Amino acid sequence: MNYLKLTLSKFVLIVLIVTGFTSCDKVKKPYMVEKNFLECDTPSFPALDNLIRKYLLEDYTGHTCTNCPKAHDIIVNDLSSLRDTLIVIAIHAGSYAEPKGEPFSADYRTEAGKEYDTKFNIPQAYPHGTINRMFFGNNRTLSANKWKSTFDTITRKPPAVAIQVLTEFNNDIACVFVKTSLLNNISENLRLCVLLTENNIVSPQQNGSKIDTNYVHNHVLRHSLAPIWGDNVELSVKDESVVKGYSIDFNGKVWKKENCYIIAFVYNLDTYEILQVEEVKLVQ
Repeated sequence: MNYLKLTLSKFVLIVLIVTGFTSCDKVKKPYMVEKNFLECDTPSFPALDNLIRKYLLEDYTGHTCTNCPKAHDIIVNDLSSLRDTLIVIAIHAGSYAEPKGEPFSADYRTEAGKEYDTKFNIPQAYPHGTINRMFFGNNRTLSANKWKSTFDTITRKPPAVAIQVLTEFNNDIACVFVKTSLLNNISENLRLCVLLTENNIVSPQQNGSKIDTNYVHNHVLRHSLAPIWGDNVELSVKDESVVKGYSIDFNGKVWKKENCYIIAFVYNLDTYEILQVEEVKLVQ
């Protein structure tokens, strides 16, 4: 496979870092490549293998939420049997995530998290979450004590979409390539979201009546590489695919790249239901 070099001047890179997203050309063969001004070569993706549908649990949380550590325990313990199909994002949003002064001076809120919290009208009785943003009865959002029983009701189906993610570093700039492939014909209006999360953040957390000053926060949403509500995925016919590229500049960031992950998911813009999700460690 020929490699496509994605380069830019320092000026354009500065513009990218400020804007976060720019549309550009497509290369239709052997697949389309949509570039966000990366400084990396487009990689060769391996053949698709072990295709199973995966599920995204978006856990809405905050460092002053007294019951949120219980939700994290549910993820680690009660949902452990789903480990091969479960991907988690901890979205710090709402009043419980606001900096309150010491010891809760950290701010883990993001623009993406704020928009998701508002759009899906997450009850402020945290912890609440969504599973693939699906409705279960009349509810899209579920309290943490319903996550396990709700997962038990889901009929597992083969995925209609496959997602592959490859990453590399060029100095302090991370390049992320996401290949979306259709496994069936699809008529839905599809969008691709690409997010950065971080594990092993030690920071105070209210835990019941006590403050745990050495609490370890995992799956923390840090940044949206794509536009918050995703890039268009203009595919409809089985076996079609598209590759989109993104970059993140780690200069000046507190994020520890060795603890970061990329989560990519494709959803139906009309219903917001997530059709497939994948997670990879940023530094392989």
